[in-house]
Amino acid sequence: MSEPNTITDWIFLRGLSREKAHWGNFIARCESELGWRCHAIDLPGFGSEHHRPSPLSIAEIRQDIQQRLPSAITEPFGIVALSLGGMVALDWLANSNGDIAAAILISTSSADCGLLNRLKPSAVPSTLNALLSTSIQSQERAILNMVSNNKAQHTELLQQWCHIRERRPATKTNVIRQLIAASRFKSPPTDKLNKVQGYFISSRADRMVSHQCSEYLATKYHYPLTLHNSAGHDLPIDDADWLIGVFRQLVVAT
Repeated sequence: MSEPNTITDWIFLRGLSREKAHWGNFIARCESELGWRCHAIDLPGFGSEHHRPSPLSIAEIRQDIQQRLPSAITEPFGIVALSLGGMVALDWLANSNGDIAAAILISTSSADCGLLNRLKPSAVPSTLNALLSTSIQSQERAILNMVSNNKAQHTELLQQWCHIRERRPATKTNVIRQLIAASRFKSPPTDKLNKVQGYFISSRADRMVSHQCSEYLATKYHYPLTLHNSAGHDLPIDDADWLIGVFRQLVVAT
């Protein structure tokens, strides 16, 4: 197993219906403040891949990403994955052939975490609004209100997210296909992940996915868990300073 502080390259994976532009300046900050070489890769069906259908299983999403890895990436690399991206990372860890040195899994879950923990009942109205509304602005506002607790930045973020959608449309069909893939995903057996170091990060105030999902998975795999007290589901948006500090403590300073 490689030492975390010797990892040169890091792959960044976003979550449900999101693309690499939704990281904002977070990846640039990881490069400048942590000295990482970062590669944001869009999931099939979104971002640069928005013209393609999204696979109906997490394994197929993972395989698709593996086929599109930049040739410049040095193995073993690290993975930073948020939400559904964390499911992809878990599946990847279970099928790693030594290509992954470490994985940081943020606000993620799996089918065995329990339905009411994976999607809190209070998040159902926003989820339905995001799926059923015909207005991009209404859809993105519903998503933003569900994943972020930092309302001071919502006006600016809403404009940015609407612009992202206009440039690279995310179809409702692909969102539904991603939801199907996520609903089917069960966390891999414990012995499949014992060769790679992982870290779970979540927030107690996540209003979309309960932090109990990360607690369950961290316990299952004997990975450390770090919890924020007030941020929303999208930790890179709500408290990038804190999250980069956690990265530094867990990985860089190891």
